[in-house]
Amino acid sequence: MIMSGELLLGCFIFITGIFVLLFQWKHILNILLGFEILMLGIIFSFLLSWGVNSNDCSIMMVIVVFGVCEASLGLSLLVSLIRAHGNDYVSSISLYKL
Repeated sequence: MIMSGELLLGCFIFITGIFVLLFQWKHILNILLGFEILMLGIIFSFLLSWGVNSNDCSIMMVIVVFGVCEASLGLSLLVSLIRAHGNDYVSSISLYKL
């Protein structure tokens, strides 16, 4: 199967997001940014490989809405965690389990 350049670039962005998730586990903000990179890779792949050739953009809008909801939920949880515990270290989450 021959991949187009757009799909290949989207896969590269997705793999970069996976590397960010694998190697940046100190802060929760880094993890959230890794999830956003993953979502941008998926959106980029769908938009440029499938969305440009199709006139129906409703599925793209659904994917973008899920990405925005994920980002806002992650940031609100991050703010709540920082207010409750004072930092966003992943190692401090296991200390406060009840």
